[in-house]
Amino acid sequence: MRSVTGAPVEGDDFFDRKQEQRQMWRRLESDSLLLLAPRRIGKTSLMRALCADAADHGFRAMGLSFAPCEDEMGCIQELAKAVAAAESGIGSDLARLQKGLAARLPNLKSIKIGPVGIDLAAADNPGWRAVGEALAAGIGDLDGRWLICVDEVPVFLLKLLGQDDGRERVRGFLYWLRNLRQDHHGGIRWVLAGSIGLDTVAARLGLGDTVNDLVPTPLGAFDPATADRFLQSLAESYAIRLTKPLRARLIEQLGWPVPYYLQIAFSKLYDLCDAGVKPSAMLVDQVFVELLGPSHKGYFDYWRQRLGEELGTPDDGYAVHLLNHCCRDLRGASRDTLKLALSERVQDPDACEERLRYLLDILESDGYLFQVEGRYRFRLELLRRYWHARVAL
Repeated sequence: MRSVTGAPVEGDDFFDRKQEQRQMWRRLESDSLLLLAPRRIGKTSLMRALCADAADHGFRAMGLSFAPCEDEMGCIQELAKAVAAAESGIGSDLARLQKGLAARLPNLKSIKIGPVGIDLAAADNPGWRAVGEALAAGIGDLDGRWLICVDEVPVFLLKLLGQDDGRERVRGFLYWLRNLRQDHHGGIRWVLAGSIGLDTVAARLGLGDTVNDLVPTPLGAFDPATADRFLQSLAESYAIRLTKPLRARLIEQLGWPVPYYLQIAFSKLYDLCDAGVKPSAMLVDQVFVELLGPSHKGYFDYWRQRLGEELGTPDDGYAVHLLNHCCRDLRGASRDTLKLALSERVQDPDACEERLRYLLDILESDGYLFQVEGRYRFRLELLRRYWHARVAL
């Protein structure tokens, strides 16, 4: 197993997640899923693993991302590219799909699906809705059941939100996507995910009903035993003698054994061992000192940035204010303390209580905080230390 700190992992580099996959395959027999997890938990890697194993569960699969899309038609084009990639080598199915699109879109002079998406020549522009519906119907007409895994849906929606008539366009796109799932439920299952919670974005815009057909599927960190096996496998792959007490020390200092942060901690440890230095408790401690240095702030800055992207003004500022209070004590902060802190920004008592409930729910579901013994603590101890040093005033 390789130490991979940037790209999603596949094949032998993908570790465990067996229970999560079993649960998802059971749910996919009857439902489409909303994969919920903070950034860097491993959603993209998990979706790639689902696509790789789809045939064993009676599905044909495709994976795609809406991250590069600038508008609705861009999403349709990404879906078409994924279809073309999934159907490569099965020319008759691709030809059948193109024929079906031509029948459903009679104004087209010609149509071709390939690596660049859909090449359209139309007397009149049929619009993205019509093309998208025709494409989904064509996929539904193909043999077998399909699994479509779509990453970074909320990233695209927030991009769309910033354009002219953004709110109405987001509303239209989400309802269109919901109708697709319902109209073609018999032959297509969907897994939607993103580094920002789709449920959070939908709730913020008052569009929760556009995703209520999806089964929420949380993805968390490794449990301690799995994290220990993960570190042991990495150490064996790189011929490092990382004893169980040292692995436990690394996991404890991390605080929340997310695969990505386990990888970057191990990678830094491997760098420190490069000159023949043997792993030790002091070396493990040095790993975390160096990770909190300025040269590694990119590992953590996004946690602050995403609040602005996900919540908007002024809620992002309120959230930062709450996190500032939570980071100053290892034990976290009580709800009463946080309510008092928020009341500095929101004077009306009823509005303050409503905002507090909303923000704490998001900060918990997005992996910033968790409750223990009546207090709200940072899940990732490394993030708490970063926040205290570089964000809190």
